[in-house]
Amino acid sequence: MALEQAFKRVVFFFLLLLGVWNLAGLNKIWAQERTVVFLPLKINAPEKDKGELSVINQLLLASLKKRNFKVISPKKTQPSPAIYCQKIPALGTIYGSLTYLGDKASLDLKVYLCKEKYPQNIYLTGAKEELENLAQKAASLLIKALVGQQIVAEVKIKGNVRMDADAIYPVLSLKAGDIFDPKKIREDIKNIYKLGYFDDVRADVEQTKEGLIVTYILREKPVVKRIVYQGNKAIKTKELQKITELKPYSILNLQKIDEAAEKIKLFYKEQGFYDTKVEPLVKMLNPREARVIFKIKEGKKVYIKKITFEGNKAFSDKDLKKLLEISEKGTFSWLKKIKTFVTGGIPPGVYSYGGLYRSLGKIVAFYQNHGYIDVRVGEPQVKRKGEWVYITIPVEEGPRYTVGQVDIEQDLFKNKNFIIEKLELPKEKYFNREALRRDIMKITDLFADKGYAYARVEPKIERDPKKHQVNVVFKVDKGPLVYVNRIEITGNTRTRDKVIRRELLVVEQRPFSATRLKKSENRLRRLGYFEDVSISTEKGIKEDQMDINVKVKEQPTGTFSIGAGYSSTDKLLFMAEISQRNFLGKGQTLSFQGYFGARTTRYNLSFTDPYFRDTKFSLGLNLYDWTREYDDYTRESKGFAIKIGYLWRPDIRFHLAYRYDDSNLTDYYYYASEIIRESADIHITSSIELGVTRDSRNHFFDPTRGSLTSIFYEHAGGFLGGDSAYEKITATFSYYHPLFWDVVGHIRVGAGYVTEGSGGKLPVFEKFYLGGLDSVRGYRYGDISPIDPETGERIGGEHMFFAQTEAIFPLVKSMGLKGVVFFDMGNVWDQETGYRFSEVRKSVGFGIRWLSPMGPLRIEWGFNIDTQPGEEKSNWNFRIGGVF
Repeated sequence: MALEQAFKRVVFFFLLLLGVWNLAGLNKIWAQERTVVFLPLKINAPEKDKGELSVINQLLLASLKKRNFKVISPKKTQPSPAIYCQKIPALGTIYGSLTYLGDKASLDLKVYLCKEKYPQNIYLTGAKEELENLAQKAASLLIKALVGQQIVAEVKIKGNVRMDADAIYPVLSLKAGDIFDPKKIREDIKNIYKLGYFDDVRADVEQTKEGLIVTYILREKPVVKRIVYQGNKAIKTKELQKITELKPYSILNLQKIDEAAEKIKLFYKEQGFYDTKVEPLVKMLNPREARVIFKIKEGKKVYIKKITFEGNKAFSDKDLKKLLEISEKGTFSWLKKIKTFVTGGIPPGVYSYGGLYRSLGKIVAFYQNHGYIDVRVGEPQVKRKGEWVYITIPVEEGPRYTVGQVDIEQDLFKNKNFIIEKLELPKEKYFNREALRRDIMKITDLFADKGYAYARVEPKIERDPKKHQVNVVFKVDKGPLVYVNRIEITGNTRTRDKVIRRELLVVEQRPFSATRLKKSENRLRRLGYFEDVSISTEKGIKEDQMDINVKVKEQPTGTFSIGAGYSSTDKLLFMAEISQRNFLGKGQTLSFQGYFGARTTRYNLSFTDPYFRDTKFSLGLNLYDWTREYDDYTRESKGFAIKIGYLWRPDIRFHLAYRYDDSNLTDYYYYASEIIRESADIHITSSIELGVTRDSRNHFFDPTRGSLTSIFYEHAGGFLGGDSAYEKITATFSYYHPLFWDVVGHIRVGAGYVTEGSGGKLPVFEKFYLGGLDSVRGYRYGDISPIDPETGERIGGEHMFFAQTEAIFPLVKSMGLKGVVFFDMGNVWDQETGYRFSEVRKSVGFGIRWLSPMGPLRIEWGFNIDTQPGEEKSNWNFRIGGVF
């Protein structure tokens, strides 16, 4: 027995030695296959060039080492390269020379392989300036000579039909010219699988004289040619297609098909159809195409008969039911159904599992916003009886907590009461978690406006269970003062960066401000150059830095149109216009208009630079020549205006303008009003205008928030000369505010006063007239005016007031088509009467607005509420171009 054990030990020891010897032999073979002897090349060149050319040795050595060869460069050169094969277990020896002749470098290399009898020759030539390229070409040929047919000559892809080979090659690590490596092939197969388009990948290697040809043979996954929904009656196929998100000719993925079936079941459940079964089937049409079928067996629709609450004392069941997304089915459910059809949501009476559980969080939030911070809402009890469901929701209200002391700990503002006065929570009697959240946001914004963009506000809430009172301390860690590092602008292909940057109220290397950033976005939208504007922030490289990304989507700002139409004022009309509101991408406006109607002919050329020579000053020029036929006379007018403005604040601009006008009144009756006949002798109007405009709207064409205020004072005559002499003041104010859903309320109010100046006359055409789209709709322009009692002609007034109120709502969002309903009022009075608001004229109506490719389009109909003799009861008004 002892002899047997000794024999086993000897055998084991012998095998161990044999394994070590074999491993050493393999390592020796591997080392031999990857080891080469490199003898420095002999440089045949003038002494002045030898130093520059000797770099060839370093380049060749680096290329060999890069390919994982172990390179030995002996200090003592042997007479024959075969000697190194005996002394060093190497693959072979590299030696040769570099000769410089004229402007050419000649490279003569020899590769002696230990297994072969004669060396291989490599000969290359090139310019001395291209020595690095010469070395790279030589290295590739050397490696090919050393490893022979182990070099990959070509990489091919076969079997791909739908996916282009150019999309596959980038994931491959094995390239033509590489040494064959099985590890790379395994990695490439994995990478091809990861693309998700193939269910079988294999590699084929073919040996040729040029080297190895590696071919990846692929088999693509089948595609879904058609998706069929069977058995669905209550829900349309289009809705199911949106839910499943499966599309024809997508890759067949069984997991996604199963997920789609679950989505369908869940959606049916949300609509009240319980016990709905969905069976997904896959039928192969051929090896590459499949048809997916969803067999749906709709369950019966379940309705809610009764919803009750248990444990609620502070609020009735009726109050809590208003918080739920679901509701009971009753007699008037059809009225609620109309509401949900318009606003969306769960149809009345339908039991929705998701709607129920989403509502539980709303109940908790409602209680916590009324002081019940310990409230708990338990698991609802749902009982089904036939097609009816009875729901009971348990509630544990807990005590009601009042608001105690509210304090703030911070080290930025000297007077902390300044912050506390802005908070909502101290003004609440009972603790309100929503007010707490809003107060945190307010404090954060206050610190962000001072440059502390990363300020953290932690509310410390202390409860007093005996007094049922909550004390709150806001602890503010303001963090570092943050500076704007970089402002990156993307998406602008026509608009220059400076046009965008000058509208930004945040500047690089200046402290950050959250309020200024919000205002900057509104200013960009007001330009009217962009379809969309988005501004985002991200932390910079350092803790006290912030990068701002401004992304814009440009919209056409130039128009060229030739057309014809029908106007309520001019009847048949023709128009031609070419304009560019962002001329040369500099933010300048250049426009030329031609307008030809039955009663109006107008030419107008205008140019505006809002930032003249990159300053806060603006420059505007206007040339015009037009003729207008009024009911009582025709006015021909031509002239020019120059306007200089100054941007005082980001949303406030002052301006000074000069206007020169040469007018001529014709086609009036001999017995026309005396005011009209006197105005026929008034030709030259020379005036200056002072004005201020404040614009805080969030969009140029389609605002939903903000206001526009304009006040103008015009002086004509006197030291300016001319035939006209008057003082005129006009003011308008527009205010936009969201009302509910997507409805926007808009109020526009205007007032004016004009009086005759000394040394001249007040012409009839400089008085006030109302009517039309810009004042009181339902009347034509000029219909609202004082009338000469003797001739019955409209002669304008010295006092003016109007007010427009309207609700704007979307009709087709994708087209930008909107509807409007309005109520307008206003009037014009003469000097003697003054303002009499008891005499205002009123109208109501509706219309549509469309931001069309030709410009803003308005079509509106107004009804004259208090029609007077000789007036029309209603009027259509429309306009294309201009502003809303």
